[in-house]
Amino acid sequence: MGNKTFNILLIILLINSSCSSIYRFSIDVQEPAAVTLPVSAQNVLILDNTVIQPNDYGIERTLDGQPIRVDYPLSLDSMVWLSIDEITNVLNESGFFNSVAIYKEPLRTDAEWFSVPNLSTEDQDDFYNMDNFDALFVINRLFFFIKEDVKAFKTGAFSLEPLAFLDLRIDGIINCSMYTYGNENPLVSFTVSDSLIAESTVRNDSLLLFKTIPEYVLEELSRILGNQAAQRFIPAWKTKERALFSGHGARIKEAVGYAANRQWANAEKIWIVELEKKTKPVDRAKISFNIAVANEMQDRIEQALIWAQKAREHLKDLNTGNESTITELTDAYISELERRIQNNHLLDLQWGKE
Repeated sequence: MGNKTFNILLIILLINSSCSSIYRFSIDVQEPAAVTLPVSAQNVLILDNTVIQPNDYGIERTLDGQPIRVDYPLSLDSMVWLSIDEITNVLNESGFFNSVAIYKEPLRTDAEWFSVPNLSTEDQDDFYNMDNFDALFVINRLFFFIKEDVKAFKTGAFSLEPLAFLDLRIDGIINCSMYTYGNENPLVSFTVSDSLIAESTVRNDSLLLFKTIPEYVLEELSRILGNQAAQRFIPAWKTKERALFSGHGARIKEAVGYAANRQWANAEKIWIVELEKKTKPVDRAKISFNIAVANEMQDRIEQALIWAQKAREHLKDLNTGNESTITELTDAYISELERRIQNNHLLDLQWGKE
């Protein structure tokens, strides 16, 4: 099976209904990256185009309700490199690119940290020619809003050590652009945001409270932001739920048994034979639905959609009050297959198959 295929993970649920059982199971489906890069974008250079956030901006820290003195500056200048390191790891591990490298010097020397200038054409050419790079992943801004409140406990004479309650929240925002060879402007620019919260009772030690712990949380958040930024360019596997209908007939149950053991061709053969024996629209709908699933499991997505639409046709003249479950499942499955077909076209583009 190819890159767009999936494996059955586990049959996870059995629900009894009036005349059949519904077997629900999970599959893995590959979905396209949020951003479709040109196939030529195979050698990526990651650049730091940020200006370090001032230590007096967006940072609010108090001890027992009073602002702390600026005795514990945070190492904000190192956080962008943690994001870049995470971006590099994610892109490398994806197998989606030939090579990923880091330009290890910051590009900017100005102090206008609010501004986000594009790379000039001359700078782009210099980087492309450096080692035959054809894509530039540029970090434009990385900044944080930090709110930390520390309250010291009133300790008695026999307390072993003084304690404090830490309430810390850090919100982070990273802005990135992706340039590709031959285009003056970025192919895409985007912003990712996330936050981490730490609430704990810890030793009342100023260095621990206002330096060690906040910097640890900043480091973790920087990596999270880098990971999320990188994921926008990589196809991802997602877990989806599928269902099968089983009736009381021995052959139908046999087919479901084959399906449970991943023998989809055998299951499909039985369902096709049994379909010809059925006259009730609801029975024909359920078997057609199962055949659709069997086709999807064998990577015949367009054929699966045809069978799912046949199942819906069998149901259109029924009173849906008693058959609402299969109607809802069929409608949802048709939408899912249509989405998969569209996604597969994008995946083919992203993997260079079209």
